[in-house]
Amino acid sequence: MAELLARFVSAFRRGIEGELAAMHASAKAFEIPLTRGEDLGTLRYSFELAAPERLVPGTVCSLSSPRGDQRVTVERVEDLRITLVGVQPIDTSVDCALVVAPWFLYDRLLGALAEIETAPLALTLFGKQPPARTPATLVRDHAALNASQRAAVQLCADSSIGFVWGPPGTGKTVTLVHVIDELLARGERILLASTTNAAIDQILAKLATRPWFAPGTFVRLGRSDADTFGAELADIVDSRKGVRRDELARLRTRIGEVEQQIRFARVLAAELVPALSSQQSLFAPAPPRLRAAALLRVFAAADAIAALEARDQRRIVDERIARLERVRALAKARVAARTAEDRDVEGRVIDEARVVLCTLTNTYLSPLLAHQRFDVLIAEEAGMATLPSLFYAASRCERRAIMVGDPRQLPPIVQSDDELVRRAIGRNVFEVAVPDPERSELVAMLDVQYRMHPEIGALVGRLFYSGRLVNGATGTDAITARAPFPGRAVVVVDTKSTCERSAKGSSRVNAASAAITADLALEAVRGGSTSIAVITPYAAQAAEIRRLLAQRHIADAVECSTIHRFQGRECDVVLIDLVDAAPMRPSALLADAPNLLNVSISRARGKLVIVADVGYFEAAAPDGIVAALLRASGVPS
Repeated sequence: MAELLARFVSAFRRGIEGELAAMHASAKAFEIPLTRGEDLGTLRYSFELAAPERLVPGTVCSLSSPRGDQRVTVERVEDLRITLVGVQPIDTSVDCALVVAPWFLYDRLLGALAEIETAPLALTLFGKQPPARTPATLVRDHAALNASQRAAVQLCADSSIGFVWGPPGTGKTVTLVHVIDELLARGERILLASTTNAAIDQILAKLATRPWFAPGTFVRLGRSDADTFGAELADIVDSRKGVRRDELARLRTRIGEVEQQIRFARVLAAELVPALSSQQSLFAPAPPRLRAAALLRVFAAADAIAALEARDQRRIVDERIARLERVRALAKARVAARTAEDRDVEGRVIDEARVVLCTLTNTYLSPLLAHQRFDVLIAEEAGMATLPSLFYAASRCERRAIMVGDPRQLPPIVQSDDELVRRAIGRNVFEVAVPDPERSELVAMLDVQYRMHPEIGALVGRLFYSGRLVNGATGTDAITARAPFPGRAVVVVDTKSTCERSAKGSSRVNAASAAITADLALEAVRGGSTSIAVITPYAAQAAEIRRLLAQRHIADAVECSTIHRFQGRECDVVLIDLVDAAPMRPSALLADAPNLLNVSISRARGKLVIVADVGYFEAAAPDGIVAALLRASGVPS
């Protein structure tokens, strides 16, 4: 088994190194300014951020300052404060910058993979050992689920490896909540990880509605702008330590005020130097003393001090500086003590948690998870996760690995075109572990869709899920009844256009189809729809449509972007601009791109409008997925 593990790690390492080379060639590091540094002791330092940053604890960066550069690790990010761990002392009296490289995640993942000592569950997940399957009697109530959802819960209770295949709108999150309920009832500890914070937020919102949900039992790692229902780690620490965060804020404000007074006092002391010079002539006029207006910056009793001789003023100023320095040192010591206490409390909170929710990157970045073990890995959006990150997360678990996702939607994003890289980190886990998911005993497919109008659902099911999707959606007719094309759920608009120009790289702009799409969006807004998405495969076309939406004064009412930005989302009305037309040569869109198209059309709840040059797609690739989509969508308007 050790040899097999070594082969996996070696293959992942080669793939990651190839992707790192591609990232180094195309991306640059960026800087984050840091101010108001504090020495917390034991090579830990706290700084103030100018704006909130989505840095993950465990991130390795470079700290740049006038004293030089050094390697640091992010320990925590809380509101506008960041705590760093250095390898040598840091001068906190000077402003500095944190230099973050976009490839740091892969750098850290390489290190994490090298630290794996044994990974039987990970090897089983990747098909190198047979999974254990023991029929189990479900102990929790799952009567609210449909048959396919209950089958998914049963699979997750029975098997050491389970794949929950959740096509769009099939209640994947609801099913997942029941899986967690069942496994918790069996005494199993769960690591629930996803590729995005948004997916974690969505799951947490569902979990919070359950009577057995409790902060502390459930702990969310990482900051979120969404409601975390008291389960965010910082909130749990606060609840255990009272007003800790407010106290730290007051202490830091006081330190800032004291440091400002020290600076003012030192200026005053410098101004008194001429008055105390031993070279002062006995016959020269006495040098001016400090006036009350200047002293008010440091002293409340400024008038009394202004009446003193310069030598007495200097003595009082020096005494004030010494006192302020003692106050500052005491406040900094209290901040350091509170921060150390927080680290201890955080560790205890994670130790006691039964379910830890975090991104997959946090599983190998967060110092708090470094020595944690779990019974179960549940990976949400597993189809979008890179294989090495899933392998590492599974290596931290003992009994089960449950992959939740959809192999017919977007795979991991990889920059490199190298075949080795794409095989090692660019394939989705379904493709590797269950290449025929429709026939695998390890896969439970959810087959009732509750999101889309029956016509849209039927289109999605027929094209991408072998006709297995059953309609369960209600409440979409009101959306369908609105403009554009009132009463029609699926519409193809034939542009018969020309694609005038290509933009930078492989991107394209089709001015004619962009104008048509923007006009349709305007109709949708005027028709009363408030949830409208415009989706296009090209960034340049998305920018052109956004410009046209702004001209029509509806940019705030319509979201327009490329396909990848809409994964996991849904909108009442979806307008899809396919862009391609003569005389441009066929693009990758005409090749086998079913996953991109599936994500595009399955975002729509009540109305789907496809803007395309139908004749171009029929002539260029009559057997392609785009032509099949256009034919299946009905007669063009």
